[in-house]
Amino acid sequence: MAVRPHQQSATQTGSGSTSQYDIDVRVGNTLYTVLYTPPPGTYGAQFSAGLQMMVLVGAHTITFNDVLGHSREVPIISRKTVTTNAGQ
Repeated sequence: MAVRPHQQSATQTGSGSTSQYDIDVRVGNTLYTVLYTPPPGTYGAQFSAGLQMMVLVGAHTITFNDVLGHSREVPIISRKTVTTNAGQ
């Protein structure tokens, strides 16, 4: 649903230039925010808002297949229940 650059806290260390994104994923009436780190040499996660795909929701992770068919597992950093409008 939405993609935002991940804001690292001052306590997180590392001098690498790895980009990370907070991605909102809606499954049923639950909105999950996951932390996605693209594999080295890839780009485009910031343009994936609005895509529909199959996901497997676990207790602490969501698993999906990327466009090349590789299985990716990302940590869930938050979840909340959302309501739907009957007109949508």
